[in-house]
Amino acid sequence: MGSLCEDRAAHCRESTVDASRFISGTHDEQRDFADELVQSVLRCGFVKVVNHGLSDELIDELFMWNERFFQLEAEQKLAIANPAGPTPQRGWSCVGAEKTSRLFSRGASSIDLTDAREHFDAGSPHDKTFANRWPDNALPGFQSFMENFYIKSHEAALTIMRSIEMGLDLPQGSLVDKCRGSSSELRLNHYPTIDIEELARNKVSRIHPHADLGVITCLFQDGQGGLEMEDRTNPNSFLPIVAGKRSEMVVNISETFQLWTNNVLRPGVHQVTIPPTMKHLSSGKIASRRSCAFFLKADRDASVAPLPQFVTEERPAAYGEMTALQYHQQRLATAY
Repeated sequence: MGSLCEDRAAHCRESTVDASRFISGTHDEQRDFADELVQSVLRCGFVKVVNHGLSDELIDELFMWNERFFQLEAEQKLAIANPAGPTPQRGWSCVGAEKTSRLFSRGASSIDLTDAREHFDAGSPHDKTFANRWPDNALPGFQSFMENFYIKSHEAALTIMRSIEMGLDLPQGSLVDKCRGSSSELRLNHYPTIDIEELARNKVSRIHPHADLGVITCLFQDGQGGLEMEDRTNPNSFLPIVAGKRSEMVVNISETFQLWTNNVLRPGVHQVTIPPTMKHLSSGKIASRRSCAFFLKADRDASVAPLPQFVTEERPAAYGEMTALQYHQQRLATAY
């Protein structure tokens, strides 16, 4: 059994689970997988998944396109720049465009901390409401790959959701049926080379502490390191998430799950900072880092109010009625 946490927090270990047990296993194997996955996300907000159905070769190609996209000339990326605002992100966002610190501070807009990251966002190829922004002739083949990867990622994410339904003893479809539409998003991240001294000033981070807004996030990362999750036994302290193979999927619970489960499943707060192997240094350069995330989101007209299975007289609903799109726009407006 793998662990994403260092030995100093053995009580906050994250499991590494083998999804082939759920995809092609017996009912008992599926149940064991579901229970193990749910226990991990209840404990830490995170779990690491292998054999999830996305091949090593596909993930290698994903990182190749990540590198090629961010190597485009500035004018080519500017031509498809994401217009800042509360609508779903589409296209390229420059370094510092998104303020994740404002997400975590719940609207404390006076906090002005910078994320040293650029990213590209795309929605479903079937989304007719919020159009994608592609580089077209500047990067032939990019759009077709990303659209195909979106579809495959969506399938993999729904498999994880089915296992969570089982692990939470929910009726089949309780969660999955709220996530079948075109609301999810695919993101490529690039963290340029940066000086340790700049990060040490605490005004700039690769990503400041935050929780994601969707249902679950499925992340693939390179071997550079620096991703950390909050230690729930010691709030406001963080533990490194070990970067294994690029095809290992790091899954974290996002905010919508907290609403649906009435605070039973809480989102995994995380950040990206100095890699563990460089924490002892006071100067030097941190190499560039790349990651790719699929944000599974609820259908825009789906309710994000607590499900009836999580509301009792002793545990009344902590959240009111709201659609997923309303919640997303309300929260995202604080990040710009």
